[in-house]
Amino acid sequence: MFKQLDEAVNWIETQIKFRPKTSLDHMKDALSILQLDLSGIKKIHVTGTNGKGSVCMMTTQVLVESGIRVGTFISPYLVRFNERIKLNGKDIEDNDLLDSINKVYELNNAYFEHSGLTLSFFELMTLMSLIYFVDNKVDVIVMEVGIGGLLDATNILNYDVSVITNVGMDHMRQLGNTLESIALNKLGILKEKGHLITSIDSGLHDLVKDYVSKMHSTLKIIQKHDVTTISEFPHKIEYNHQIYKLSLLGEFQNTNAALVIEVIKYLFPNITEQTISEGLSKTEHPGRLETVLPGVVLDGAHNIHAIKEVIFSLKSIFKVYNIHVLFSALSDKEPEVMLNELKKYATTITLTAFPDARYKNLDFLPFNFELNPKTALKNLIKNKKENDVIFITGSLHFIGYMKKEIIPYFK
Repeated sequence: MFKQLDEAVNWIETQIKFRPKTSLDHMKDALSILQLDLSGIKKIHVTGTNGKGSVCMMTTQVLVESGIRVGTFISPYLVRFNERIKLNGKDIEDNDLLDSINKVYELNNAYFEHSGLTLSFFELMTLMSLIYFVDNKVDVIVMEVGIGGLLDATNILNYDVSVITNVGMDHMRQLGNTLESIALNKLGILKEKGHLITSIDSGLHDLVKDYVSKMHSTLKIIQKHDVTTISEFPHKIEYNHQIYKLSLLGEFQNTNAALVIEVIKYLFPNITEQTISEGLSKTEHPGRLETVLPGVVLDGAHNIHAIKEVIFSLKSIFKVYNIHVLFSALSDKEPEVMLNELKKYATTITLTAFPDARYKNLDFLPFNFELNPKTALKNLIKNKKENDVIFITGSLHFIGYMKKEIIPYFK
């Protein structure tokens, strides 16, 4: 048992990160030890290569606007560990976080006595969120998948609705090297006689329809042309002959918002269009085309699919601006592929480092390299002209570090 939060967080963060998975039986065994009553709670499950966090937070905000008590589990965090678990859109309080970690610490010990095994970090986090949500008597749980879907720790519940945002090349080591294999893994969140809402690319529609049919489930597909951009700034869209204002910028948020609208209409048909609009216009999700300083924007794009989408939106929103990229990445995210895409549009690219065990050293590439990210940003700001935008990207972990450790120096 822990008395100090930092000790508790350090314990859970140092648990094994990944283990080879062949089934979720061990997670189901651990959940059964807790004997949580989840029967009266609506459950929403969200996966996808990109956009799932935005969908979770927009859905959460609409539900909060409706007066519904909602628990949200997302990952990773940007600045504070508490960001992973939310009640009514607000981060878990420190005392509740300490209490929740102590509960899964006891669970981990009990599970070891029962099976001779311990639980991984993400498994513990998933169970911790469920304990917290039950303790706080939520009406709805919004769960973001960690990786893939089929064997993800969050996939131990029967969900009322499953959501797949999109499929791109990411986490190939775990999910496979083709879009089809990645899509099938994500489709693993759909349960027998469930309901799937997706904005997956049209090239995978036949695969999705076949899978849904085999699961005797129902399906709603949203395509890009179903949603029209009315204006970029403020961000307004038209979907099903209704106009919605989005607080989150970028055209890639259009289909995310449409997914949310369909989820709400499916689960809560009595929620009004006005309430949906209010929720979409009030959603906060830091690290997504977020302006952190004048002319300095950051985004957690960390794969080629996301980079393409965010660059398109940057060019649309900042139409006459030169883009100066500050980039760092993790070794498992194909940074060279992302940089090859960025260099098509960027005026300059500066590479830098940050303290993470998975950081990829990129000083050998033919771009400007500055080891110290504070110095790198300082130089970019010093040389910034009126029509310039500084764009910080490459990794959610990197932009989280920049927000917490570097950006405050410039405010």
